[in-house]
Order: sequence, then C-alpha cells, then structure tokens
Amino acid sequence: MTTPSPAAVAAPLSAADQSAPHAPLPLFEQDGNRFVPTRAGRGYWQEGTLNGSAVAALTGWVIERDFGEDGLIPVRFCVDMLRMAPSEPLEVTTEAIHDGHRLKLIEARIVCGGKLVTRATCQFIRATQQPENPIWSTPAWDVPHPDTLPTLHRFTRWDARPIPADHARIARHAPPGGDAAHGNVPVLGDISAPERRQVWLKPLGEIVAGHALSPFMRVVVTGDFASPLTHSSRFGIDFVNTDFTAYLHRLPQGEWLGYELTGHLSEAGVAVGECRLHDLAGPVGTINVAAAAQVRRKKA
Repeated sequence: MTTPSPAAVAAPLSAADQSAPHAPLPLFEQDGNRFVPTRAGRGYWQEGTLNGSAVAALTGWVIERDFGEDGLIPVRFCVDMLRMAPSEPLEVTTEAIHDGHRLKLIEARIVCGGKLVTRATCQFIRATQQPENPIWSTPAWDVPHPDTLPTLHRFTRWDARPIPADHARIARHAPPGGDAAHGNVPVLGDISAPERRQVWLKPLGEIVAGHALSPFMRVVVTGDFASPLTHSSRFGIDFVNTDFTAYLHRLPQGEWLGYELTGHLSEAGVAVGECRLHDLAGPVGTINVAAAAQVRRKKA
C-alpha cells in the first residue's frame, strides 16, 4: 500500500528525492550491497515501515538480476510478507533451491534485526515447444483500450485507467450495510464499488534507481495492488495482505497491465482473493492474495 503518513512526508530527502522532485521516485537507491528506500516506499499501516509493493518489488528485482535469463519464464512469484519491513537500508540475499536446465527455484530473503521480514520464491520454467494438440484457453478480455479511458488522478506510482462497470464479466455486488467510521482509510477512490474493480495500470518510476522496468518487474511492482482490489469494502480496506502470488504463463507485453477482480472469500478475519492479469495482447496469468483482518488504522 502507498498511502502516505505525515511522518513519511516529513522524512529527509534522499539524493533521488532532491534531483527529480517532479518525477516518480525510484523505490530504492543502491549503495553497494544495500538498497536505500526513498519516500516512494513508505508504508500505509505503520509509520517508519515500507509498503508491500516496495519489498516485493525489491526481492523480485534481485532475483531477476541474479538468475533471470532469456528463455526462462517466471511462472510463479510468491512473496511472504512476514513482518513490516523498516524504512532503512536493506540487504537481499538469494539462493538457488533448485538450478536445473528446465526448472529453477530461487529464494530471496530480507532479514532485519536478525528476523526474517520478507521471503520470496520464484519458479522459472524454460520456454520450449507448445504441444500440437489444442488446449482450451481463458477467453480474451473484451474491454476498452487504456488510451480511450480517463486517468484516475489518485496514485503516484502508476497511471490507473478504470474500466467501466458495463464491461464486467463477473457479477460483483457490494453487500448491504457498513459504515466508513468503522473502517480504515479508503485507497481505491473511484473504483471502490466492486462492480468497477477492473483497471488498466501502467507502472511509473523505477524499482532501483538507474534501472528501467523489465516486463517481469511490471508485474512484481504492481502485484500488491491485488490486495486492496480484492479485499476492500466500499468504505476502506480492513484486511492487510500477508502475501501475493503471481502465476504467469508468459511475460507481459507492453507497458499496460489489466487487473480484473475475479474473487474474494473471507470469514473469521481470514481472506483470500484473486485477480486475473491481462495485457493488451490477452490473458497473462493470475494474482492471488491472502490477508488477515486489520483493526482500524489510526488517522494522524
């Protein structure tokens, strides 16, 4: 989540903050083996912490840097957010759990104060020849092109273009009742209504300063958005996600990613949600998120 806290806004400026005040900040600057967070990574739930998108993107960036190669498809990327990462310089370690020719399983870990705070695994499968017999596939997304839709001026880390509700393929209706005074701060703006929770996203800015976003990084830097999309009420978000898992059968093409809410289930303060992921060429995969109920966030 990327909603700012007053303390984060008042934090000292890094070099990137000062050099490009009007451009989207990178989430991190590299200092040797450490990654120094900028204000762009500030947390939503607690001051002095980083948001889920930042730590997930950092682990994915290091995994791709250390083990990515042409022909390897990151078919599954899973981030376990075990604790809120502090807003301080971080080190990421990686290890090849399995390093075969056809399949690789890579783990990345962020440890702070002797405690594991974030763990990510990525399974790569090498692209080969498609079987000759045809297989049923998920239908294409018949929605307007993002260039024909207005921008939602709410987010700083991506260009968001909400897709009108009359293009929804799944019946999504808000249950009756509820009160904004009993929930956390809203984060979705004009896409708070469940029937409108489908949107084109174009990520802006870099994960690590000086490094342009790769196709895979466009997924890892936006994947945490699946949590508010799936787990929010009409009034705000009352679940904090403990993970997200992206399944991809191919790398996305182009700058735009389409997020389509396809499922939410919750009971006794435990939730799971699912989004289908698209690009302009067709379906790309899915993103699943687990979450736990979160008491109301104090408004500063």
